[in-house]
Amino acid sequence: MGDPVGQASHGEAPLPAPAEAPALADRPGRPHLVVVTTRALSANESTTPGAALRTRFWHPRDRRWSENDFESLEHARRLFVEESGWVLLQEQMLDAPLAYELIFEAQRVDFARPSQEQILRDVGLTPESVNRMLEQVDRGRRDG
Repeated sequence: MGDPVGQASHGEAPLPAPAEAPALADRPGRPHLVVVTTRALSANESTTPGAALRTRFWHPRDRRWSENDFESLEHARRLFVEESGWVLLQEQMLDAPLAYELIFEAQRVDFARPSQEQILRDVGLTPESVNRMLEQVDRGRRDG
């Protein structure tokens, strides 16, 4: 039988106490853990202007990797928490620039909803057409 936690034997350092598992949020529905990894974007990658990092996670509904570009880690975190409604359980830095692992609790229903792209298609728009409209609005504000 092993030594009790915190007690050393034979001159060895004491074992650390086991970390407590984070409590899952008290939300109705079936929870789903989402592991999001981030990495810095390289100069030769085509991306959204101002983006510095790319996030990646497995999307169960689409059965593919979901990748998105963000200006910062804070921007990505805010989108996942405030807009997607996920709960951040753990965050740790990895060994590369802008590389992090974020673990969120989501609900299964979060992945059953139509994607933003599908919602746009349903009303006769595409992400590209929305970007063009937003650029026109920005130009109108600068010109007016």
